[in-house]
Amino acid sequence: MHNGWITYLYQFIIGGIFFAAGTIFVVKVKSANLKLSADRKWVTALVIGYFGLAIVFGVWTLLAIHT
Repeated sequence: MHNGWITYLYQFIIGGIFFAAGTIFVVKVKSANLKLSADRKWVTALVIGYFGLAIVFGVWTLLAIHT
């Protein structure tokens, strides 16, 4: 495996653990009430943004490795 993928996996696995833990914490302490439409939209935007960033960085890493 190329070193670019190791850093990518580290960033998004370890970062994903912290992201998930933070999101779960925010929901558990009721700072974000998922019954409210506005809070659901923000949490959904954060999750889509995380995976969107992972996809963009994955493509970027793929292009960097194969050029």
